[in-house]
Amino acid sequence: MPDNRQLADHIVRSWFEWELDGLARKVILVVETDIPMQPDESGYDAIILDELRAAAIARSRASPGAIDRIRIVPIRY
Repeated sequence: MPDNRQLADHIVRSWFEWELDGLARKVILVVETDIPMQPDESGYDAIILDELRAAAIARSRASPGAIDRIRIVPIRY
C-alpha cells in the first residue's frame, strides 16, 4: 500500500474549475494523475486508484473554500 507521499507523487497537478448552471455555481477540484484509470490499461490497480481518490478528498478538505465535486483526469502530455 502506498503512503500519502507516494500518492501525492501521482497527483501531477490540480486546479479549480467552475461549473455554472444559471445562477448556481459549483466548484470542482480537478486532479490530474499518471495512474492508469481504465481497467484495460496496463498497470491498472483499482486499490491504488481508490487510495488516490481518498487523497483527492483529503486535498479538497484542506482547501479553505467549499468544493462541490472532485474530477480525477488522466495526465495530458
